Amino acid sequence: MELRTLRYFIAVVQEGSITAAAKSLHVTQPTLSRQLAALEDELGHALYQRSRGGIELTEQGVILRRYAESILALADRVEEEIALPTRSLSGKVHIAVGETRAVELLAEAMRRTQAAYPDIQFEIYSGNSSDLMDNFVRGFYDFFQECEIRSHVDMNVMVLPHKDVWGVLTRRDNPLAQLPCVTPSDLVGQPLISSRQGAKTALGQWLGELAGQMDVRAVYNLPHNAKFLVREGVGSALTYQGLFETNELTDFAFVPLSPTLASTQGLIWRKTLPTRQAQAFLDALREVCAEAEAWTSAE
Repeated sequence: MELRTLRYFIAVVQEGSITAAAKSLHVTQPTLSRQLAALEDELGHALYQRSRGGIELTEQGVILRRYAESILALADRVEEEIALPTRSLSGKVHIAVGETRAVELLAEAMRRTQAAYPDIQFEIYSGNSSDLMDNFVRGFYDFFQECEIRSHVDMNVMVLPHKDVWGVLTRRDNPLAQLPCVTPSDLVGQPLISSRQGAKTALGQWLGELAGQMDVRAVYNLPHNAKFLVREGVGSALTYQGLFETNELTDFAFVPLSPTLASTQGLIWRKTLPTRQAQAFLDALREVCAEAEAWTSAE
């Protein structure tokens, strides 16, 4: 199975027809059809069917698409890194992150890295931990900032000097906004917007026996979109402190939970030798974290 043939297959999937794919690939339609037929013969299964709307993938075609996209993405990264001049420090660092103020530490490390090595670029991928973990394991990212950091026996783990405090983001005219803190019983009967990941871990434990009595109207995976639901009155969102402006000039108020609930953030990366540009970022991040820890100890 050649990379070129996989690229042909993905092009057909993306373009929706062999004719359009042949045009984008600058090959003739018969040539492309022969390559795809040879791929089907090699795998022993039909990969697609023609329809009026173009092509439809078979079950085996869907499976191949998933693996082909991963294989091609990794192949592109290999070519990118090998093509770098031996003495230069450049290239891309791929980092998967959640929505947390711990990203401020990563951002400062990025700034320092680029100050020392201007040719290094960063690619940031946002999502919640469960969504990003699959692609991290498949090798798409150099680093993965994990919310609710846990131990990984097969990974390097760095606990970041930052804890995110949970609370309720609510409209300023909501009675919850007048409370100094929110307990599980305060949320009974309140329309809520919950974190998909948090509800299964820290939040679920905090709610305890009252978890089944919560009136959850919506579930989010990234809190930025939940803000708009709060503004329109869908409910109050359980989220991290500091992600949104909640001063008197805004429509929002943030009320911390009681008892206090905090999440530890961390960074994980594979135990294989990192790229030179990834190592430069890691060195800068360690420096930033050491300074943050020293600052915290001095307070």
